[in-house]
Amino acid sequence: MNSLIYIIGFITLILVITAIHEAGHYSVARFFKVTILDFSIGMGRSLKSWKDKAETEFHLRILPIGGFVKMKGEEEGDDANSKDSFASKKYYQKVLILLAGPFANFFLAIIILTGLNIYGNTSLSSLAGFIDKDSPSFQAGFTKGDVILKIDSYKVYTRSEAQMALSRRLGETGDITFLVRSKENEKILNVSIKNWLQGEEPSDLLKNLGINIPIKPIIGKVLKNSPAENSGLETDDEILAIDNQVVASWSEIKSNINNNLGLQSVFKVKRNEEIIYLSVVPEFSDENNEYQIGISASNKVSQDALIYQRENPFSAFTKASVQTYNVVGDSFEFLYKMVTGYVSPKNLGGPVMIGQFAGESLIYGGFYSFLLLISYVSIGLGVINLVPIPILDGGQIVILTIERLKGSPISPRILDFTYRFGISAVVLLMVFAFMNDISRIGV
Repeated sequence: MNSLIYIIGFITLILVITAIHEAGHYSVARFFKVTILDFSIGMGRSLKSWKDKAETEFHLRILPIGGFVKMKGEEEGDDANSKDSFASKKYYQKVLILLAGPFANFFLAIIILTGLNIYGNTSLSSLAGFIDKDSPSFQAGFTKGDVILKIDSYKVYTRSEAQMALSRRLGETGDITFLVRSKENEKILNVSIKNWLQGEEPSDLLKNLGINIPIKPIIGKVLKNSPAENSGLETDDEILAIDNQVVASWSEIKSNINNNLGLQSVFKVKRNEEIIYLSVVPEFSDENNEYQIGISASNKVSQDALIYQRENPFSAFTKASVQTYNVVGDSFEFLYKMVTGYVSPKNLGGPVMIGQFAGESLIYGGFYSFLLLISYVSIGLGVINLVPIPILDGGQIVILTIERLKGSPISPRILDFTYRFGISAVVLLMVFAFMNDISRIGV
């Protein structure tokens, strides 16, 4: 069932952002009176086709990946000298037509994010949960309950915003500057990093620095034949203390268990408003190199760690524009760091990862999360198309710019080689991303 949802989510997401991208090219080309020969969503054999009054053929094709707008004058034999051809247009008009696709994707993201900001949503705040001992954050002076207000020069309100700000420092060496509120007082903490996660595939960046999510110490699952089950621990039990040490978050349980080095511990547990005491003897896991009792969290977050955000239309649009601008900038920086080796290429994802994220957003986060994913993937598509690789919009703009500077067209032989290189580069990139997807799911 989940696989079907992943597929539906992926197809829907790709069709939406591709249609918007190609509609951007189409609308600006029509504005400059360029005849559109073919408007296609997807690749391969046509499943459904029709013509409009301008004789443009519209196609919905069998493979829901990519799309294209074919304009008169783009290829030899298209009557390039006619007034309604792409080739006959001025340099700036051609550039605007090519930029229209990526910018349509950015505009879609702004519209979606504006709507989501108006609707409002409850998010995980930047409240710090348990701080891992001997972690960079612990050494810097972080304490449980600190609220992160700013990371470097970026204001943050939610944990996701904090993650985004931290992603800008991947692969770097130096200090990450945090402005935090601790018991109504503000303080500046400097967390030292050295070649931070360079060449690795990061997940939770705050967790990597030792800052955990403030999850309630409530058991979500008890493994069969585990020390926890043998002791009498049950699902939905709330762990209040271990060996008379008060437990306020899930991460503290793991810390206490490992600190006891496998010795018997007494758990104070709240079960259906009743307080009970249970003795538990942890087992050492060679696989994880730590002591475990066989329980997992319910992932219920402390109420004070949640924040509700809702904006009026003007502030929602402003915030959405800033969000989109920041993600575009971060995406280009990420690509640069990946090329230069500061960030692992393993972070590059393909259709499988997109499908998985799309499906999971529908299953666990509902329509709100799915729309949020569409906005971010739309930005990603726009950014990728601005990369100066031939056959992509950015590469086409580079070719047009070179021709304008030299005052004459690039020779067909060089163009043919350039396009072949561009196709090869894109195919290799897609294959690499797909292999990353396969490695993630363990096939």
